[in-house]
Amino acid sequence: MSILVPIFVGIVAGFATKSIINWLSIDGFKLKKNNYFLELTSIFGSLWAFNHLANIEALIFLGIYTILIGIALVDYRTFQIPLVFILVGIVLSIAGVIFNNVFLVSALWGVFVGAIIPLTIMGILWIITKRQGMGFGDIQLGIVLGAWLGPMRMALTLFSASVLSLLAWIVVSLVKDFDKNRAMPMAPFLAVAGIGVYIGSFYYPEFFHLLIIQ
Repeated sequence: MSILVPIFVGIVAGFATKSIINWLSIDGFKLKKNNYFLELTSIFGSLWAFNHLANIEALIFLGIYTILIGIALVDYRTFQIPLVFILVGIVLSIAGVIFNNVFLVSALWGVFVGAIIPLTIMGILWIITKRQGMGFGDIQLGIVLGAWLGPMRMALTLFSASVLSLLAWIVVSLVKDFDKNRAMPMAPFLAVAGIGVYIGSFYYPEFFHLLIIQ
């Protein structure tokens, strides 16, 4: 396959995601026309995907990869997760099951780990502390990530995202001021962790296999 094909597909995916963000204009948040961050990051994701995965799997990866970046940008600025991206992610996850990129049982267990368990914990915390640790948008994102990654990789994603968010909170507190009530958007950390775990499982499958059999 010519290198131009994944570059073109990446540009289209990035531009489409940017167009949706600007069309939604959540809390007035838009990306400038000369801001090519999404297009450039999508090109890198597309090049990796089409060089390491089968075409269908590469397209599914690129689609989820791009909307995860879009979700991260929007949530970072507005503390909201666009429902349209969640719906697209669910469709792509279903496509992964249809094309046998992900087993149905694995996808269902992934949703359980990514959404049902956090939702249960969130409910218990609310009953005890009357505070909401995660938003419902994060739970919806957990459905997409869980169906895409499966249970083990989703568990690692949740753990990694929690560690990253804690580190970010500490750094922000050191730079600004300490505020125990400071809210941190969770979606950017889930997006980064999810993409990292997916790519990491490609290069180190024996590590994930070891976790499963323990």
